[in-house]
Amino acid sequence: MQPKLQPGVDEDGADVEKTLAVLRSLDQLAIETAVPVMTGQDLERMREANRDFERDVAADDTAADDRFHAVPIAAADNPVLSRIVEQLHPQIHRILHRKFSTLLGGRNTIEHHDALITVRADGDARAAAELSGHHWSELGGHINQLFDTNQFAEATSG
Repeated sequence: MQPKLQPGVDEDGADVEKTLAVLRSLDQLAIETAVPVMTGQDLERMREANRDFERDVAADDTAADDRFHAVPIAAADNPVLSRIVEQLHPQIHRILHRKFSTLLGGRNTIEHHDALITVRADGDARAAAELSGHHWSELGGHINQLFDTNQFAEATSG
């Protein structure tokens, strides 16, 4: 079962691209703020979530991805940031689900998570934020391909 979009949110590629741009910036802010204060326990929670995501993505379960990204958002300790991300995420959750349901989409995200954990463990906040921003850009390109090739429409009509 695919997650539903929020009422009033259409499935237009341009709208999704705009939402992803905001999420990319917010995620970069969260990461840059969080990395200096993240603990070994935080990194272990991210590793565990990524292992769960690797196992669950084949079953179209993306809850572990949400848990992965929740760690730095919580560590950033910024209630405004948390609230805005929480408001935006459901708007694209179903589309992210579609991206993860492709073999490349899931594998790419798992590899990105591994790389991000490594950079965060090194304590380089700027590099971690840049890596995250690059991944959000790649994700946007992948989603645009789904729209451009009408794969998204095919997935939603089935």
